[in-house]
Amino acid sequence: MLAMLAGCSQGDDAATSVNLTQSDEPVLPSPTPTPEALVTIPTRFVGTWDSDGTACAATTPGANRTVIAANALRIGDRDLPTRAITAAEAGAVDVDVIGDRSGITEQRRYRLALGSGGNLGLTGVDGPARLVRCDAPAGAEAAARNAIALSLAPDGLQTVAGASSRALSFGAPADIVLRVVEAATQTLPEGSRNADCGEGPLDIATYPRIAVYFQEGRFVGWSARGRGLTTMGGVGIGSKRADVESVIDAPVEETSLGREFSSGGLSGLYDAKDNVSALWAGSTCIAR
Repeated sequence: MLAMLAGCSQGDDAATSVNLTQSDEPVLPSPTPTPEALVTIPTRFVGTWDSDGTACAATTPGANRTVIAANALRIGDRDLPTRAITAAEAGAVDVDVIGDRSGITEQRRYRLALGSGGNLGLTGVDGPARLVRCDAPAGAEAAARNAIALSLAPDGLQTVAGASSRALSFGAPADIVLRVVEAATQTLPEGSRNADCGEGPLDIATYPRIAVYFQEGRFVGWSARGRGLTTMGGVGIGSKRADVESVIDAPVEETSLGREFSSGGLSGLYDAKDNVSALWAGSTCIAR
């Protein structure tokens, strides 16, 4: 059973909430087409939530008190172990749980979505509710350890979640790639389109540390943006040339872009100090 935590913040603004125990016929959120399975509930949702700051500070938790851990929910006095976790649109997550309702064991789906001000939108069998964060339990650390990690690859991207890994190769459907990158970066992209590429128009989704490129609904390329993301071998923006050449064979030549290196589909540039200053793979419409 998840531990209920005290010490909730009392400074949160009041938020309107729908009674989670009402007897109306439940309306479940629609499942996302071709959902991307997650190993754990993303860290951004983990914590203790309630209808407002006053409810957070209450000694006895009310029916709306919601505690989210990496692999379980507790709503009111009900413990709800997870059965499946899938990424949904716009950074939301669908959580399928096993619960008891009037003595009958059944599977339920809850959708978790963060709204303005960091409030939690919780939609499930008893309708929608808008909750504020009270605090974060120690379970957030475990969730962070199991969160999706994103790695760069010459033929696409690689994800690691817990003990499992998955390749997102060029040619993968755009909707799947977008959901995975959103889950890994916990951010939404800025969308744009480059219609002047020689290989045809490219749609671009730009995140803080990576831009991903699509053509006709398929994943075709990526370019790193600043430090943070690397290949499985550790090659990324800021890597020293000696470190790069210790893990891959990457000949360097002078091009119109500068001191350019390439290795099996992975390309990049070195700056004057022999540090990687640009890194990309696939179709990115680089002007030469």
